[in-house]
Amino acid sequence: MEPVTSGRCDPGDPGDPGSTGRRVVLHVGLPKTGTTYLQSLLAEHRDRLREHGVLYPFLRPGGMFHAAVEVRGSHEKFGLDPGAIAGSWAALCDRARTYAGTTVISHEILGGASEAEIERAVGPLAGLEVHVVVTARDLGRQATAHWQEEVKLGDTGSFADFEQEQFRGDLPLGATGRRPHFWHAQDFVAALGRWSTVVPAGRVHLVVCPEPGAPPDTLWQRFAAAAGFDPTLVDPAAAGPVNASLGTTEIALLRRINTALAGELPRAEYARVVKRMFAEGLLARRKGQSPRAPIELVELFEAVTRSWLPVVEAAGHPVHGDLAELLPVAPPARTPHPDTVDAEGELGLAVDALAELLQATAAAYSRPELGPGRGR
Repeated sequence: MEPVTSGRCDPGDPGDPGSTGRRVVLHVGLPKTGTTYLQSLLAEHRDRLREHGVLYPFLRPGGMFHAAVEVRGSHEKFGLDPGAIAGSWAALCDRARTYAGTTVISHEILGGASEAEIERAVGPLAGLEVHVVVTARDLGRQATAHWQEEVKLGDTGSFADFEQEQFRGDLPLGATGRRPHFWHAQDFVAALGRWSTVVPAGRVHLVVCPEPGAPPDTLWQRFAAAAGFDPTLVDPAAAGPVNASLGTTEIALLRRINTALAGELPRAEYARVVKRMFAEGLLARRKGQSPRAPIELVELFEAVTRSWLPVVEAAGHPVHGDLAELLPVAPPARTPHPDTVDAEGELGLAVDALAELLQATAAAYSRPELGPGRGR
């Protein structure tokens, strides 16, 4: 997994004669915790931040994603050529080592890194003051977000399927073995613990995603406090498009489409056409009713979260926000199950989506360069 070097270190140790005083903030997710929103703000204000001593380095479009994939060794999962992205992580670390200020590196797939991957990631930053930021959100919202994200990636499973296989399939606390993906990705205590094997716990921060209804800039304020720079350097209202959320009817239709496609599209083509253009573009504009985790599942998540919070406090991690906001909120009475969809509503959505796709196709074919026979 070149050129990510290996080696355990205590980054920024004052006793390290090679310490430069430069600071690096690794924002490692977790997934679906406002990461796209935060990354959009950092990118939008890249020049202003740099003028005030904060570097959000740019390698190329997708550069931080490529660097994170290199660290995790997950090229195959994302359909990437290892050779094409080799050196991405080293390039980011080189920027940090030569910048006399704070460098922020952010990608959510780093949150699931193993201890060995973390050592390889932090090794090139030896001598710098490294801080890690973990963002976390209540498991009730994370469950429905995780389900729909998997559907947007091609899965056909119902919420009930995910509940049994993922949400209720975790290992007992302290047990070893392979955990369901949901728990590995969303267990903020485990993520804090893994990163603390290389970075001191006092520099591994937990940022709590605010409850629904909080002022829209709350997450940014908390993140900036954890990263250690002035939040007013950024206008939180200037964030670009964030990951689009689907309603229950939209998710149901996408599951049907995934079933019909039967995995025939190459991964990269599916991501471009179905995920980004159709799901996150066309379907997300419908702004349907968002799914809510059923009360029985919320009760399970609450019990798990209550067992986690004392561990965070005892470990001495800096916490930005109120830990109580990580407790899931029960859905209102008579909230439909995420799999409950009106058949006529789903048919109407399908017809509307098909009509919009036909209009877009007609518009594309009216352009001379994309007329019949010239589609490619």
